[in-house]
Amino acid sequence: MNKMKKTAFAVCAGMVVFGMSGCASMQVASLVNADAARAPVVEQKVSRALPGYGSMGGYRYRRFAVVAATS
Repeated sequence: MNKMKKTAFAVCAGMVVFGMSGCASMQVASLVNADAARAPVVEQKVSRALPGYGSMGGYRYRRFAVVAATS
């Protein structure tokens, strides 16, 4: 029985190695890179704090605005 468990473990370990091999992931990575190369450049947006505060129900809260990120 012990020999059977070792054999089953070796088979499962082999399947994991084959499943995580580079040949499967390399194809996905190349497709992602190809899509990124064709995609238009989108300017990145960030949220910045506005100079004033708002209030609601007796609580003050900070106001934020979405602006284009500067490098």
